[in-house]
Amino acid sequence: MGVVALLVLAVGLARGWTSLVPVAIVLACGSYGAELALDGRALDTAAPLLAVAALVTAELAYWSLAERDRVTSEPGEQWRHAAFVAVLGLGALLLGLLLLALADTVRARSLSLDVAGAIAAVGAFVVIIARVGPRDPGAGSDTR
Repeated sequence: MGVVALLVLAVGLARGWTSLVPVAIVLACGSYGAELALDGRALDTAAPLLAVAALVTAELAYWSLAERDRVTSEPGEQWRHAAFVAVLGLGALLLGLLLLALADTVRARSLSLDVAGAIAAVGAFVVIIARVGPRDPGAGSDTR
């Protein structure tokens, strides 16, 4: 699934199809989730790193697609955007580590609670990915 996710992302970037970015991210994270489900580990400490990687990948993919339409940019705009991506990734890492520490302290050992938590995590992830997309109304609006 990881190779398929990479191919979907590559096709989306090559063709300029913004709608394939979240598909690629969901495929990549879905393969990780399937591995965790099959492995049966209770708590994976690498999960915050995967979340940061997915978030930064989505942001960089949307940024590269938005740059296709830009004719000129303000001086320093690329540095500000790069700083935004770095702060976004750092914030996601800190939030992920905080949630991981919270999950480690509160272990309910209930399947229904695990399912509800997984659904909430996927929902939060989808909302974050949707918010990370192009903020410029003209950027990618015809292909999204």
